[in-house]
Amino acid sequence: MDLILKAAAFAREAHAGQVRKYNGRPYITHPARVAGRAAVHPLASPTMVAAAFLHDVVEDTGRPLSEIAAQFGPEVAAMVGELTNPSKGSSAPRDERKRRDRQHLAQVSIEAKVIKLLDRIDNLREMRGASRSFVETYCSESRALAEIVGEVDADLKKELLVCIKELETER
Repeated sequence: MDLILKAAAFAREAHAGQVRKYNGRPYITHPARVAGRAAVHPLASPTMVAAAFLHDVVEDTGRPLSEIAAQFGPEVAAMVGELTNPSKGSSAPRDERKRRDRQHLAQVSIEAKVIKLLDRIDNLREMRGASRSFVETYCSESRALAEIVGEVDADLKKELLVCIKELETER
């Protein structure tokens, strides 16, 4: 089976029953949108698109990275690992966890940074319904993230900053 189709099917199964926090839509809609945009990016490759489909599997489903490696090979697993927040499961304060995650993202591949930008843009577009205080926190974290990963694609960085501004303006 084609790598991308296999990743899409795996993500759909792994996220089965999960819904998006603020709109109740099936969770798979998020990685599918991220992967769709990754597929048309100038850096697109089957590995990158597969990783985009799988980017939340380890964090949000309890599936281990070793399973990703066994199913999709070391390149896809490495990129999914780059996209998995190292602070997941930590009891440290949020600001400390997010700082650690940004330090991690500063070291990842260009392709993983592009996926992270696409992921954050999609998340920001779905935040209607979130509390004002969380939106403020998330927008602040997103600005800091833009400074870390935004250098890989000026257009995506600009789009991310526009999404932040629009969300803040609505509040």
